[in-house]
Amino acid sequence: MSVEGVVRSAQQSLSASGWSAAVRLVRQGAVRAQAIDGDEIEIIVRTRDIGGAREVSLFVEDEEWGCDCETRGDCCVHVAAAAIWYANRPEHALAIPKKEKTMHVRVEYALAVTKSTIKAERYVCYANGVRSLLNQSLTSKRLTATSADAAIERIILHSKNGFLSGPEARTFLSLLPCGTNVSLDGEEISVNSNPLFFVLRVTDLEEDFKIGLYRPPGIERLMRGAAVKDGELRPTSAGTLSADEQRTYTIGKRVMASAVGGLVREVIPALEKKIPLEVISTRLPSVAILTPTVQISLSQSDRGLNIAANIVYGEPPIAIVKGATVQALGSVVVTRDLARERLIKREFHDDTGLHVGASLHLDPSEAARFLALGLRKFKGQIVGEVDVDDFELSDEPLVPRLEVSSADNGYYFDAVFEHEGRALETKSVLSAWEKKASVVPLMGGGFAPLPLDWLEKHGSIVAELLDSRTAEGTIDLHATAALVDLIDDVEGQAPEALTRLHSWLESGDDLEPSDPHPGLQATLRPYQEVGRRWLEFLRSTGLHGILADDMGLGKTVQALAALLETDGQSLVVAPTSVIPGWALEAGRFSPELKVNLYHGPNRKLDPSADITVTSYALLRLDIEKLSQIEWTYAILDEAQAIKNPVSLTARSARRLQAKHRLALTGTPVENRLDELWSIFRFLAPGLLGSRRSFRDQFSNRIVEGDMDAAVRLRKRVKPYLLRRIKSEVATDLPSLTDVVIRCSMGEAQRGLYDAVRAAARADVLRALGAGNVFKPLAVLEALLRLRQACCDPALLPIALADQAPSAKLDKLEEMLVDLLVDDHRVLIFSQWTGLLDRVELRLEELGIKWLRLDGSTRNRGALVEKFQSGDSAPVFLISLKAGGTGLNLTAADYVIHLDPWWNPAVQQQATDRAHRIGQTRPVVSLRFIAEDTVEERVLQMQEHKRGLADAVVGTDAGFLQSMSGDELRALFHDVI
Repeated sequence: MSVEGVVRSAQQSLSASGWSAAVRLVRQGAVRAQAIDGDEIEIIVRTRDIGGAREVSLFVEDEEWGCDCETRGDCCVHVAAAAIWYANRPEHALAIPKKEKTMHVRVEYALAVTKSTIKAERYVCYANGVRSLLNQSLTSKRLTATSADAAIERIILHSKNGFLSGPEARTFLSLLPCGTNVSLDGEEISVNSNPLFFVLRVTDLEEDFKIGLYRPPGIERLMRGAAVKDGELRPTSAGTLSADEQRTYTIGKRVMASAVGGLVREVIPALEKKIPLEVISTRLPSVAILTPTVQISLSQSDRGLNIAANIVYGEPPIAIVKGATVQALGSVVVTRDLARERLIKREFHDDTGLHVGASLHLDPSEAARFLALGLRKFKGQIVGEVDVDDFELSDEPLVPRLEVSSADNGYYFDAVFEHEGRALETKSVLSAWEKKASVVPLMGGGFAPLPLDWLEKHGSIVAELLDSRTAEGTIDLHATAALVDLIDDVEGQAPEALTRLHSWLESGDDLEPSDPHPGLQATLRPYQEVGRRWLEFLRSTGLHGILADDMGLGKTVQALAALLETDGQSLVVAPTSVIPGWALEAGRFSPELKVNLYHGPNRKLDPSADITVTSYALLRLDIEKLSQIEWTYAILDEAQAIKNPVSLTARSARRLQAKHRLALTGTPVENRLDELWSIFRFLAPGLLGSRRSFRDQFSNRIVEGDMDAAVRLRKRVKPYLLRRIKSEVATDLPSLTDVVIRCSMGEAQRGLYDAVRAAARADVLRALGAGNVFKPLAVLEALLRLRQACCDPALLPIALADQAPSAKLDKLEEMLVDLLVDDHRVLIFSQWTGLLDRVELRLEELGIKWLRLDGSTRNRGALVEKFQSGDSAPVFLISLKAGGTGLNLTAADYVIHLDPWWNPAVQQQATDRAHRIGQTRPVVSLRFIAEDTVEERVLQMQEHKRGLADAVVGTDAGFLQSMSGDELRALFHDVI
């Protein structure tokens, strides 16, 4: 087979771009001959990637090849370049040199000692008997020897002119097989590679003790790292002692007599694991091995009970644990059992509620609880006596009773706790429960158990309602959801409105049937009709709410149906990109409503308009004017815009005056639960308490995995929040398939990624600091660079980064060709406009037309209409921030996310630009992830966080809680 056959096979195996790269390598003179060995031709191909050069082997007759780059596939660029060069090699390269053969030789070692330091020389012994000094590498002379000789060579060549340090001498001798002969100062001597150990000795030193390091016994000659014993040269060893320990014990360490307990319990056992140890002292005390127990000391006073709990050894005790030390009560030293101590500490706390090592004073109520409940489970030693009769505890718990009745714009509410027919002060009962007490003092003396199960279920709500009462004892309508939680425990007949709401929450029924306004030019889907009736129910009860349907389920048409059923002026605040959509939807579904777009430099309010639509930016700018109007409805579309409660946008929204307030959002929780609190502060101030109490009672607990808190919060907001997802209600909507595409980075990109990771490591570890104190900006900057390296190295601020290929863009290029051949239309999202720039270059090379929308786009509506028409470019490039919401792009059936965003809700919003009502084809969402990188950690974090929002609002929205130091460490685990 001719070399031309090799060239043809290589060309068929490579892509066009790969073949072009091979040709460029040949033209640049990067290929040269190495050697010929039989049928094998060795050729060197120099490259700019990590590694510098590749060695290619060609077997021309067999049409076979090999390359040390180990690239997957039939052929690589280096093989192709070698084949092209060989087929067109210049005249001066026709004769490739024959590969030289190496010779196996025997190596002998001559050692000499100068001032206790060994100097090593090597001699090469050839088969013909010639012996010569070797000062160079074996490979430089094309010689081979044993593997031990090769390993020893690295030691000698890195030493100082052959003089071996102690560690080098020990390693040198340990590598030689036992019985090997070397010369030492001209005399032949046998090598024994088994080490001679130095010895630690514990001796008496006056009243104290001494620990010293002594030379191995029986040696004849001692050198650095080696010694001669019984005519053999052997390495010496100090075991696993550190260098500092060796220096300390060589001088000798004095241990005071007062520290003898720690010496025998901890120091000696630890040292025995590192090096042979001999105890010469005659005064070390004996050691006892006992099981630790807890001892309680009790003393009674007029004000309660004093308790001290400590861990002791022995009964009666011979030692007591004080903090981190053990105090001996006699002459015997106790060996501590730390694992057992930790166990009995936990058991003691679980049984009694007290901590070992603490001295406590319990007031009479706490003492009664402890003596009646905690002390019964205690099986340790008790010192002191207590008269239990002084702390009598009743067997009858308190009985709670709730009273609720209707009032103007609210309800009368009270909670009463009774014991044997006598009422206790409610405030004192709740105060005792909040302090984690289980008993409460009675008016006539003694104590009674609190109804802990009832309080655990209702205590927080009752306390909150009592605190929110007016001077007349009433609470406002915002407390409706909390009262519904208590309705089963209300004494007598509960108000009808609460009973009705309770029935609806329990079964989903009891929304009074009604017909839509005749002016509604739409046939509502069943779930949309439920939404309209729910909005009607909120209006009739004076409540406000969040319509949180999944993206694309028609929240706008449901809101317009509600506006048709009311009189007066209503205000809609929406993102700028959505404002034209409101005008179009209103003209389509409710043409009898007059719409005023309050937008642009010439904006004016129209008192005759039924609906005024404006942007969040203008809400901030013109709040003084907008807050003077008594609106019938104030509607916030994409209400996550007010997720930051201290922002000017949120503060402006709260200043609006409206009879009814409505928030529209498919993601009521995007990043953190505080965002839900902010929306409800606009809708129903006080419903979720203060921001601090909301965090204490709900968000912090939910983030820590307390699902009971999640259930309580969900019940609290349920009357005000209606959420339906596509899979449940839009059964006629085509399927959505979510696929993770894992991209394997090539060697060059992986090398750059590893370099960025190494550079970031020190900065990240320093920024994370200790505990939960960290510098997030420094960490996120490092994280940004890593994620850019995952997407396209050209995004990095590194001069040569654009020479490394992007695995994601290569995969995108490959997939786009296949998709467009089958007439699919594609949306491509990225958070970086720079990455979209790189995609444009690829599309231009492929001859694919595209449209683009980012923050600089001014003709958004025209671009969307052009794409939707189906006659324009089949690819739409969109920046995630600019086009993730407010667009209807149902002409696309494939959505590609080039880089994972922090919370899946934002990515889902982008996907739902295509997967929404009006879509007739199945939609496929492709998420590109770089394998074995930080992006996989982000993916794991998304899935972990997703369930928290689901538990609160019953959605698939997902969210990423603000990251703590621990979460950032977890994100970077095995990544930096």
